[in-house]
Amino acid sequence: MEISQRKKDRLFQVKYPELSYNSRASRDVCDSLNRDIKNFVNSLLGEMRCDENIKFKLNREVQNKELKVDYNLDVFAENYVSARFTVYTYRGGAHGQTYYKCFNYSAQGAKQLKLNDLLYLKKRSELQSLNNLLQKYFVNPNQCFSDLPSVTSDFQFFSFQKDNFVFSFSDNSLGDYVCGTTEIKIPVWELKQHGLLKL
Repeated sequence: MEISQRKKDRLFQVKYPELSYNSRASRDVCDSLNRDIKNFVNSLLGEMRCDENIKFKLNREVQNKELKVDYNLDVFAENYVSARFTVYTYRGGAHGQTYYKCFNYSAQGAKQLKLNDLLYLKKRSELQSLNNLLQKYFVNPNQCFSDLPSVTSDFQFFSFQKDNFVFSFSDNSLGDYVCGTTEIKIPVWELKQHGLLKL
């Protein structure tokens, strides 16, 4: 079961899940994930100098600050959980920043999964194959992005769905800020066909 928690106050809009499941193994992973997500959300609020109830330590600190957190629960199954957060922060200056945070867990041992736990990436050829797929499915409207996407085996900003792996790139990571963020979806069948999928 998924319950969306919301914290909202003027320019602060924070949304995150609290998960629960019936089986013991799934309950353990839900507890681990809920704890990590809550710590993540509280750390964001702490960076904005406010507490978990969005109460500012000093009234003047509310000025020129904005925080928006939303999420997608890409997989919530008995064996795996994959959650992808989109975070926008503004603390003054020319513009804010949008970036991603991903949580991928296996129910077995409530273990957080890395990209190379899910994909074969030990060989240079395997990593090159993955990067070729990223570039194949990369959409570059008006050729705004100046760089082609590529990842290393320790890339953290990924999640997985039933039919796709999703690779998320924050603003400024592939080009100018005005180009914004991008998400690249690689179909599971492509990963299987290239011998990359471990699942």
